[in-house]
Amino acid sequence: MRRRSAALIGEHPVAQVNLTPMIDVIMVLIVFYLIVGHLVLERRGEVNLPVSASGQAVPEHADPSIISIEHSGTIRLDGRAIEVDALADALAMSPHRKVRLRADRLLPFDTVRPVLEACRKAGIDSIELATEQMP
Repeated sequence: MRRRSAALIGEHPVAQVNLTPMIDVIMVLIVFYLIVGHLVLERRGEVNLPVSASGQAVPEHADPSIISIEHSGTIRLDGRAIEVDALADALAMSPHRKVRLRADRLLPFDTVRPVLEACRKAGIDSIELATEQMP
């Protein structure tokens, strides 16, 4: 008969725990949260929103198309850069009939106006203006 060898301390066997599967699961979770966090930031864009004392919190179940206008003038639709001329066509093909507009607080209205006109041309019936709430 074969006998299993076990580590002994004195006369008592010591159990050895294999931590490799637990480390693998933790690494997968870390990578998952890093990717999801990056995708959320990418979709929102880097925009310094204007500050407002009024307004209401948006329900979490709402899932509108997000248009971001960055300080550089770059327009993003759901995280993808897009030209103003193509925006109306892209919005017309979108399944969402609501748009959330996130424009940088330092932009002149002349930069935002073509985006609003593209929304009107696409038949968008609801535009939410995103702001930060005053402290």
